Amino acid sequence: MAGRGIPAEQEPLLGDRPPGSREWNIIETQEHYKSRWRSIRILYLTMFLSSVGFSIVVMSIWPYLQKIDKTADTSFLGWVIASFSLGQMVASPVFGFWSNYRPRKEPLIVSIFISVAANCLYAYVHVPASHNKYYMLVARGLVGFGAANTDEVQVPQGSIDQVAVVTTNVLFFVVLFIFALFETILTPLTMDMYAWTREQAVLYDGIILAALGVEAVIIFMGVKLLSKKFT
Repeated sequence: MAGRGIPAEQEPLLGDRPPGSREWNIIETQEHYKSRWRSIRILYLTMFLSSVGFSIVVMSIWPYLQKIDKTADTSFLGWVIASFSLGQMVASPVFGFWSNYRPRKEPLIVSIFISVAANCLYAYVHVPASHNKYYMLVARGLVGFGAANTDEVQVPQGSIDQVAVVTTNVLFFVVLFIFALFETILTPLTMDMYAWTREQAVLYDGIILAALGVEAVIIFMGVKLLSKKFT
C-alpha cells in the first residue's frame, strides 16, 4: 500500500516497512483488490507476449545470421546471444533507479519503445549491403536493453524481504544461465547432429520449446495444487 500522500507508482520499491507499521494494518478495499488483480492480469499478458516473441527469435537467430552474413561463425553467434544479456544487465539498474523516483509507467513506456524499435531493426538487418552481422549484434543488444521492462512489471508493491530478493535473483541467474546455453547451441547443434536444414531446425526446435512450455505449465499447476494439499 502507498503511504499517505505518496502515489503507489512513485513509492520506492525497497522501502523500510517492518511488520506492525501503519501500512501493514490497512485493510484492502474492494476497489484496491480489483485494481491489484487487473494489474496482475496485465503483468501476465505482458510477460506472455514477451516470452512468445523471445521464443520465436531464439530458434531462428543462427539460421538468420547465416543468411544475412556469410562471414558470421558460431563464435560471433555467442556474441549476438550475449549482447541481449549485456543490454539487460546495463538497463535493469538504470530503470530500477528511475522507477524508485519517478512514476513506474515512465521507464516501462520507454523500455517498450526501445524494444519495438530494436525488433524493427532486427527485422531489417538484411537490408544493408555489408556488415549485417554487426547490425544484428546492435539490434539484439537494444532488445536486451528494452527487455528491462520485464523487471518493471514483475516487481511487487510494498515492503520487500531483502533475503528473499537476493535468493530469487541468484536462482533466476542460474536458470537464465542454463537457458542461455540452451538457446545458444540448440539450433546449430541439431543442424550438425541430425543434418537438419535451417528450416527444419527452426521448426523442430520450436516444437521442442513449445513442448517444454506445456510441461512448465503442467508443473506450475501441479505445484499450486500440491502446495494447497500439504500446507
